[in-house]
Amino acid sequence: MSRTETKSRAPRSKNRAVAWGLAAAGAAGLLDTGALLAAGGGLNTGILLPGLLGGVLLLMGAALRFQWAVAVSPRWRVPRRVFLACGALWLLSFAAVCVLLCAGAFPPACPPCDWVVVLGAGLHGDRPSETLRRRLETAADYLRENPGARAVVSGGRGPGETITEAVAMRTFLVKAGVAQERILPEDRATSTAENLRNSRAVLEATGAFATGKPRVAVVTSGFHLFRVRLLARRAGIELLPVAAPTPWYLLPNACLREYLAVVKSLLLDR
Repeated sequence: MSRTETKSRAPRSKNRAVAWGLAAAGAAGLLDTGALLAAGGGLNTGILLPGLLGGVLLLMGAALRFQWAVAVSPRWRVPRRVFLACGALWLLSFAAVCVLLCAGAFPPACPPCDWVVVLGAGLHGDRPSETLRRRLETAADYLRENPGARAVVSGGRGPGETITEAVAMRTFLVKAGVAQERILPEDRATSTAENLRNSRAVLEATGAFATGKPRVAVVTSGFHLFRVRLLARRAGIELLPVAAPTPWYLLPNACLREYLAVVKSLLLDR
């Protein structure tokens, strides 16, 4: 075998390995989305994004494996470099946001507060999603440990939901042993920013701010706390965070969804 043939085979072998790696990553993304959809996870960006990214990676792997012009032709060199540069920038920004999410996900123990705001996280019909169930269990524990605190449960009705999140959340907490008169529903919010603004309005209606600033805790998922703190400052609420755990198998989806939500909140939620 000549030296030239040896050199030409080396890049092909490397391209084949990269192609299989891209295909494996793409298949993992599609399987993740498919598994969560099959399990009744609902339709949201966190569930759909791995599948969409997986499809892109599969196409990239196929283009490299089968030597499509877009992947190997010199005529496509500049678009390829622009595409790869954009992908690298996205990965860097995603990693930076994940660092921020992790940094805010483990707050210290929350002291006793006058109020607890519990943020919604979706229903399956009239049943809390797994993420919301974890938040409600955390809120129930906090309310049992602090019998003087009252709660605002915040969440409207979204696609595929037969009742508002606020009604489902109050029902869950009552079944968990929290007196119904301690729970005030806020049933119009459809976003985190609205959760916080509307919950503040509920607190104001009770006269909670009449004698100064009340101590208010917020119960939400750990990955969500960075954005909640950001939006709470904009809503004029000082919140003490209480982190609810997130199922490990939902963390990749939650981080992808929260990445987009953080970018949106930084640019638009004022």
